[in-house]
Amino acid sequence: MLKINYLASGGIITNYKCSSKCKHCVYASSPSWPNDYMTSSIADEVFSILKELACDNVHIGGGEPLLQPERIYPVLESARRHNIGIDYLETNASWYKDESSAKSVLRELMKRGVNSLLISIDPYHNEYIPFYKVKGLIEACSKVNMGVFPWLMDFWNDLDTFDDSKPHSLEEYADLFGEDYLRKLPKRYGLNIRGRALKTYKSILEMEPFDRIIKNSSPCSLLSGIHHFHVDLYGNFIPQSCAGLSIKLSELWQGADPKKYPIFYRLDSVGIRGLVELAVEEYGYSPKAEYAGECDLCHDIRSYLVLDQEVDLPDLQPTDHYRFL
Repeated sequence: MLKINYLASGGIITNYKCSSKCKHCVYASSPSWPNDYMTSSIADEVFSILKELACDNVHIGGGEPLLQPERIYPVLESARRHNIGIDYLETNASWYKDESSAKSVLRELMKRGVNSLLISIDPYHNEYIPFYKVKGLIEACSKVNMGVFPWLMDFWNDLDTFDDSKPHSLEEYADLFGEDYLRKLPKRYGLNIRGRALKTYKSILEMEPFDRIIKNSSPCSLLSGIHHFHVDLYGNFIPQSCAGLSIKLSELWQGADPKKYPIFYRLDSVGIRGLVELAVEEYGYSPKAEYAGECDLCHDIRSYLVLDQEVDLPDLQPTDHYRFL
């Protein structure tokens, strides 16, 4: 059985739809996603289980949770009912219009237990969101005593070099700061190179022979990690930024059937070699000569199963992750 007995820290993905399609997004969020939000009933189930697993605090993220603020209020109210604290709420500030309307939203969030916003400050988001919105939201937070967790202040001066009334492409940053700017960006950001970030940066990663990856295969430790997990709006447990790979939290808590979750089980028990064997023997997957590491191989197989073979497996959810990458 696939089972987890304890969780330390993680987040709730209230929605995948976003105002941006950032090149670094692990979860492949974008405007193309359905306009779904976590319901009150799913939130109650999730927070009840998290409490049983000794997880007393979470952060709230997306997508962009504040595209429709009123739709996350029931989630926040559910967290309060279950005595789950909110560490912070992530936002890209795209929803900011003016100080007055922003303060109104912030006060509603504070009423429901949100006392800090993680506000994105980086060139990836600036491709879609004018910097004046970030500045305005930070100022509004100061007016109502909402805490601000800026991610990352290291980029403030970079963004502030440009006209803050409009977005700016990554190419503009490279033109101004030099071609090496984009190559150094992932390390400065602390980027987890999976999901769309893997697609963006694969060309600059070191390639590794397929045979060597298989030879070094071992059970994937990320799947049972108790830190920085996520639970999405559909009740899927997503291990440590491995978006597109999931298992129902309600089943993982009680003990999930490995036969129902063959992808998860193969990776958890054998590692990438187990997934390759399954994909080759049952779905006709043909490995390439080399990959940018085992995570690249894993994602390539999962994309092949969903997009090419149209396989509908419960541990490859939501399938839009692969469609909107």
